Amino acid sequence: MILYLKSRQGVPGFVIRLNFAIVRACKPQGLSPTRSALAIAFVISFAMAFPVSARAETQKPAGSSASGAVTSGTAVGQIDYLPPLMLVDQRGKQISLSSVKGKPVLVGFIHTSCKGVCEMMTAKMKQVAQSLGSQFDSSVTMVSITTDPDDDNPAAMLKYAKAQGVDADGFLFLTGKHKEIDHLLKLYDVPEEGPDEATTHVLDLFLVAPNGYGMRKYNGMAVSPDTLASAIKGADSRH
Repeated sequence: MILYLKSRQGVPGFVIRLNFAIVRACKPQGLSPTRSALAIAFVISFAMAFPVSARAETQKPAGSSASGAVTSGTAVGQIDYLPPLMLVDQRGKQISLSSVKGKPVLVGFIHTSCKGVCEMMTAKMKQVAQSLGSQFDSSVTMVSITTDPDDDNPAAMLKYAKAQGVDADGFLFLTGKHKEIDHLLKLYDVPEEGPDEATTHVLDLFLVAPNGYGMRKYNGMAVSPDTLASAIKGADSRH
């Protein structure tokens, strides 16, 4: 079993990032079963001269709501979460990510071969659309971006969308070249891959402001569809 734990704390002008990774069990010769059961990697990295407030991603403080919403979600600074990167949608049409600006955008990260977490994230986005009503696409654009561009070509993305019942107006499934996908993974602070080159499973959903310069991150497993729907309705006034 692979588990990631991430903790972040900081003060203005100084960021401490703690990354914990428990990697695949192994049993080298000469070690007791207890010692060989887990290899634990602990990495501490320090980044100077980057105030915490300059990071536009939201963080989950102790006062976060039980629904999974992050309580401090307004971006500070000028980070564009919908940059003019050329991608390809599920129908093979080239599209600039910046072209979806103008209304809130709910972003998720998937790969089509995932038979668990990714399907649950897509199902949550579908439930949000249902909460918003039949004309939801006038209120929000649902964007799912692949984490596995090697396998997820437009045909695979379309097949996935149909299988999940979201091959409809208002839903975009985007793939592209590694350079563009890697840029977006870094932008949203999504690990490019797990241990042993396993494809990353992303449990978060990201609500981006209509102009792209503001983002709220939600725990996609915990947040309710109605909470996200309400956040979308109020996104213009908040951002």
